[in-house]
Amino acid sequence: MSRFDGPDAPYWEALEDGRLMLPRCSACQTWIWPAAHRCGTCHADDVRWVEMPLEATVFTWTRTWHRFGLTEDFELPFTTVLAEIAHCGIRLLGNLEDPDRVDPEIGQRLTGTIGSTRTPDGELPVINWSRV
Repeated sequence: MSRFDGPDAPYWEALEDGRLMLPRCSACQTWIWPAAHRCGTCHADDVRWVEMPLEATVFTWTRTWHRFGLTEDFELPFTTVLAEIAHCGIRLLGNLEDPDRVDPEIGQRLTGTIGSTRTPDGELPVINWSRV
């Protein structure tokens, strides 16, 4: 039994297994994000999950200098990236591995690994991005 529920459960389960899986409509081939049980474009309910490489580009980013919930494992300051996944255009948040605090460039290529962060209920998988 999975500890995740809802239409995005396969996303979280795959991250826990070290893979990136994203939903796509089998009928019209539209990528669906946020995840849903039905395609918002053609209304088909045949959604399949496709394994994608952890390759992306920087869409936008921010550097955070203070603590807030679920960031206890991050060294301050930390950089969060909204990364656009290659070949599908879906955008996902992740932590940028940024030891030198060099500002990322919009469009810069990234590669990802799956890590985790502590939550009150245990560990939650996260994507850690690195510059290519």
